Amino acid sequence: MRKVIGKPERLWIVFVAVASVLLLATLFVPLWRMELVAPQYPEGLVMKAYGYKFAEDPGSYYDDVKEINGLNHYIGMKPIEKVTEMDIFIPGIVGLVVAAVAASFVTWKRNWIKALTILGFWTMPLFFVADLQFWLYRYGHTLKEDAPLNPGAFTPKVFGSTKVWNFHSETSFEIGFYLMVVAALAVSAPPIIGWLRSRFGRERAVNSRVAQAHGGARVS
Repeated sequence: MRKVIGKPERLWIVFVAVASVLLLATLFVPLWRMELVAPQYPEGLVMKAYGYKFAEDPGSYYDDVKEINGLNHYIGMKPIEKVTEMDIFIPGIVGLVVAAVAASFVTWKRNWIKALTILGFWTMPLFFVADLQFWLYRYGHTLKEDAPLNPGAFTPKVFGSTKVWNFHSETSFEIGFYLMVVAALAVSAPPIIGWLRSRFGRERAVNSRVAQAHGGARVS
């Protein structure tokens, strides 16, 4: 019977360890930031999105998330609340890290398992952006018609500036998002490095054989 568990490849386990640490770090830092400026709050209100919650800046004078929801109420936007995806963020991160480490020791269909692991790491940041933009679209297109102010449907940007009347918001990604991207790059590095080694190794072998052949021809 073929051995299923074996010694991990050194290059893979090193990069997986780095990627796993980076991914676990996203549990403690924000992924996304929105600053909303309105006449009532010229200094701005800041809301940060973690993978599992919304929060304001530490030490903020206001309860910024509550204040933002209050402003959104005037234009008929539903309150910003925790969504289902946030409930699976922590289990998803932990599960992906466990799967990546386990893939280091599995020899059965190792290349397929590695490919799925890399796909999982890239899915995290890409899904985050797509899902966040989806929810922003829904927030801007499900306004209550009986609201005190009705700006009409609009789409807040996941990155950049959005202005609706005298409401101005600036959105940007935070360190947690970039950690996810770097983690995905790290776990993608071993197959790329392996391919480069293989390619240049073949070229060196061919050049060596050609040199030997030429040398042999001169000797004869």
